Amino acid sequence: MANYWLHGEFLLIAGGDKMAKSGENFLTLEEIKKRGISPLAYRYFLLQTNYRKQLTFSWEALEAAQNGLKHFYESARAIAKNDRALDDRPLQKEFLTRINNDLDLPSTLALIWETMKERKINLSTLLQFDQVLGLKIEEELNKKEEIVPEEVQKLVEERKIAREHKDWAKSDQLRAEIKELGYEIKDEKEKTNTNQISKIKM
Repeated sequence: MANYWLHGEFLLIAGGDKMAKSGENFLTLEEIKKRGISPLAYRYFLLQTNYRKQLTFSWEALEAAQNGLKHFYESARAIAKNDRALDDRPLQKEFLTRINNDLDLPSTLALIWETMKERKINLSTLLQFDQVLGLKIEEELNKKEEIVPEEVQKLVEERKIAREHKDWAKSDQLRAEIKELGYEIKDEKEKTNTNQISKIKM
């Protein structure tokens, strides 16, 4: 199954405690999914720290990773739309150099980000790199972009205004109306992020 097995450093909970199955701070992917966060966002979160270093977990950090992954996918889509022939053999060589440097995934991820921003990577090479990253880029690119109906967008904007005025009763009423139309909203503290409207899965 594998030629090498590596034990990563401990995952710490905000406050410095080590995550332990016997303790009350043990988290599972199921709990992460219940909070509307993709397990791939957790993978992206882990990729940002070398396996030899301890990593501190917090929900805020995981939400930031989810946003980072979303932007990563957006950049990948831009590459796919404007894919052109490039000689990125030097990039492939640098990728291998960083990966072979004690599995330096944070540096490797930074390299990919840089080349995507500068449009200096082929889509085929990006997908090849993803065989190491495991972020399922090709699967994401094959998804049809969901268009939120105008009626739902209007209700979301009305709810945003209601929340800004702390009219929680109206906010809850509008949330229910949105849900009846088959959509749900993920709120971030006191704000409504209109980019986090999702269709309810039946």
